[in-house]
Amino acid sequence: MGFWFSLFIIGLIFYALTKGYAKSPAGSAHKAFSEQDAAFLVALLARIAKADGVINESEARYISGILDMCEEELKDPGARARLKRIFDEQKNSQTSIEEMARMYKSARFLTNDECASVIVYLLHLAYANGSLHPNEKRAIDEVARGFNLGDISAFYASFEREFSRSWQGENSSWNSSWNSKNGSYESKREIDPYEVLGVSKDASFAEIKKKYRELSRKHHPDFLGAGASSDEVAKATKKTQEINEAYEQIKKMKGE
Repeated sequence: MGFWFSLFIIGLIFYALTKGYAKSPAGSAHKAFSEQDAAFLVALLARIAKADGVINESEARYISGILDMCEEELKDPGARARLKRIFDEQKNSQTSIEEMARMYKSARFLTNDECASVIVYLLHLAYANGSLHPNEKRAIDEVARGFNLGDISAFYASFEREFSRSWQGENSSWNSSWNSKNGSYESKREIDPYEVLGVSKDASFAEIKKKYRELSRKHHPDFLGAGASSDEVAKATKKTQEINEAYEQIKKMKGE
């Protein structure tokens, strides 16, 4: 399939999903999160997830949490299934990820702050298993170029500092192991998911889900505001990852 034909098909998917979404005026701030936003975000996440050749369990949990969050934001019980189809289609796409980012910015008139928020989502996924694969970094760099963000080394540095502190034992609940294949540390956290969410083991799943949504909104990097430092963004990202992983563990244990 040709490159431009692929772009045309993607465009049709996004248009159909949003039923011809009317674009906000250029430069408008705090635009409502639309299904078009969700579709572009999920497509980009799919490409990052497969950049290193495999989607591991930590990445799958993070993606599942994003799909849940998108469905909640859109208040549409069918949105998750539609977005999951986009994810499955796009993870093996050959379309330029830089061009996809450029299309997203143009279609939604994204500001630099909004583009930076998308980069945070992608970094969050890339670090889901505790390490950044060179292919993931390469793909994120391409997205940054598509967004015309310039140098994003400060983002990488903040994530490296935040995650390396955990790997080096500042938090005893993390165990690190050396992966000889990609020459990096990979970390695995042993946590009580109920403690992370602040709920009792006897709580109903409805109560757990409500608490999860409250914590997700409270700690998500997007709610820090434009003045947040890259270190603050990295810390909020790691906290959000812990919340997502705890919720997914509980869902699995309860068979939800």
